[in-house]
This record gives sequence, structure tokens and C-alpha cells, in this order.
Amino acid sequence: MRELTPDTVSISLKKGSLAPFYLFYGPEELWVELTIDTIKRELIPDSAKDFNLETIYAGEVSPQEILNRARLIPFMSPCRLIIVRGTEHFSKGDLDLFLTYLDRPVDSTCVIWVSGKTNLTGSFYKRFEEQHRAVNFKRLTERQVYGWIRKRAEELGVRIDQEASAFLYQLVGSSLRDIYSEIQKLSLRFPDTRIAVAQVRELATFSRFFTVFDLVDYVSQKDVSHALEVLHRLFETQGRDSNSVLGIIGMVARQVRLILKTKSGLILGKGKRGVIERLKHLPLFVIDKCIDQEQLWEEGELQEALNHLYDADGLIRTGSKGDLVLERLVVQLCLPQHC
Repeated sequence: MRELTPDTVSISLKKGSLAPFYLFYGPEELWVELTIDTIKRELIPDSAKDFNLETIYAGEVSPQEILNRARLIPFMSPCRLIIVRGTEHFSKGDLDLFLTYLDRPVDSTCVIWVSGKTNLTGSFYKRFEEQHRAVNFKRLTERQVYGWIRKRAEELGVRIDQEASAFLYQLVGSSLRDIYSEIQKLSLRFPDTRIAVAQVRELATFSRFFTVFDLVDYVSQKDVSHALEVLHRLFETQGRDSNSVLGIIGMVARQVRLILKTKSGLILGKGKRGVIERLKHLPLFVIDKCIDQEQLWEEGELQEALNHLYDADGLIRTGSKGDLVLERLVVQLCLPQHC
């Protein structure tokens, strides 16, 4: 199959010359989601997303309805974006219905079909080959990963040199998901900086227990020992002043609210689709994490957690010692049955 690379699509996006349709497929799901998130962010203004951005799952609506939506005129935006997920679940007959649209697409709409399959056959998929619109998010070689690391770092506002990229790869391994997590940490630790081996090594000395995101994860998992360990690492590296502590509380509160929204979506009986509707602007891997963490919490516990967070915020803002308040808060959140 004649393929585009994900970076080619990114270049087209920057030039304002996206094609009216693409097929995204391949094993690197995180890369797919990062690319889709970038397209969502840069193609459709925030004020117009409700009218011009749609994510549709195979089986939710008919192929004809998908085409009807693709032919709608944009509102308050120069274009529309439709993400069609689970393309591999359409029947051959359904896929054949899309062929007429691929012959005469609407220029003001970009439709991205996303498929979990990697071996693609049939007339529908061949059409993407003919039109040069198949984008393969394939496994990268080690050397290719170095370039991927540098590009993702630039997107997060930092530059990382070749040697540091290689060192990071050796530390973390080949998983793009794990690598991206470490790049995020580097961008938070060394903002607006050129990252060399020294910075990567410095971050590594604190192991994985380093950023507020790790603290949020352990609190969400009710792992009190690791949560307190991370908290003390944060105190050592970021200080114990009120602003730092309030920032940590804000991040934990955000995650608790996301878990509460996740639980509400599941309770309504829509399963993962219901969760995605409520967290629609978040990457799928973040949504998957929320779904895993939701199982550890009762709805009442989440409401109680928010109360504890609001109380802690108020205590710190009225003069209480922030680090002591935060330590007690972490215990309250991880061990709600004891509080």
C-alpha cells in the first residue's frame, strides 16, 4: 500500500493543505491519538468545535448518515473535521458505500477513518492507496525513535539533542507511550531549555516518582505509601511554598473530577462510549487510565474527596502550613475509610 507518514500529515496541517480524507492505521495508537489531537486543536477553532468536530464510532450511525454529516457546510469555521473510529468493524457493504464519497469528497470537510487493523485489503482500502491517503503509524526503528523524540519535545516547548534522545531511549525502552511520558516530565522540569544527557540523567536520579502526574496516579490508585513518597520528592525538588502546594492540589482535584465524570458515563449504561462523550477532548490513553482508576472508587468517596480537596485549599489560603495540610490530605484521599 502506498503510504503517507504521520509527519507528512503534520506538515500539510501547518501549511493549511490537509486532504479531504485520510486513513490512519498501524500499531502505534499513542502516535495516532497525538496526531488527531493536534489536528483537532489546530484545524477547528475552540469556539466552533461544537458545530464542526465530530467523533463517530462504527455501529453508532449508518454509513449514509456519516456521509450526510460529511457534506454539511461548516459553521463559524472554514472547515469541518470528522473522526470515524473502528473502521475495521464496518461490513464490506458498508465500506463500499463510502467509495462514492471518496471519488467526490467535500473539500471543506476532512474525514479521518481510523482502523485498528494493520493488514488492509479490499476496494475501500485500495482507494486510499490510489489517492495516496493511507497513513501508517508503524513501529519505529531505534534511530527513527530519536527523531520522534525530538519532534515531540519541540511540540512541548523544549529541544533535546541526539545524544540525549539516545540516552532517554536506553533508559525507557521502545514504548512510545512511556517515552512520551518522560518527555512530558522533562518539559515540566526544564521548560524552554535545550535538553542534554545531563538533564535526562538528573531526571532519572529521581526514578519514576518525580512529577505531580505520578502523585495523581498513586492517589487515584489509593496507593498511600507511594503517594507519600512522591509527595516528599516533590517537596525536595519544587519546595513547600503555598503556591506549589496549591498547584498540586489543583491537579489532584482535576483528576478526581475526571474519575467522577468517568463513573457517571459508565453508570448511564453507555460503557466506554459514554465516558468518551464526557471526556471527549482528552486522548484515549488518558480516558483508558480514568476507566481503570474508576473501579477503585465509589461515587460517594469521590464526592468526599472533592470536599477534602476544597477544605485543604481553603486552609492553605487562610494561613495553614501547606505541606502538613497536603500530607494529611493525601492520607485522607488514599484511605477514605479511615477518615
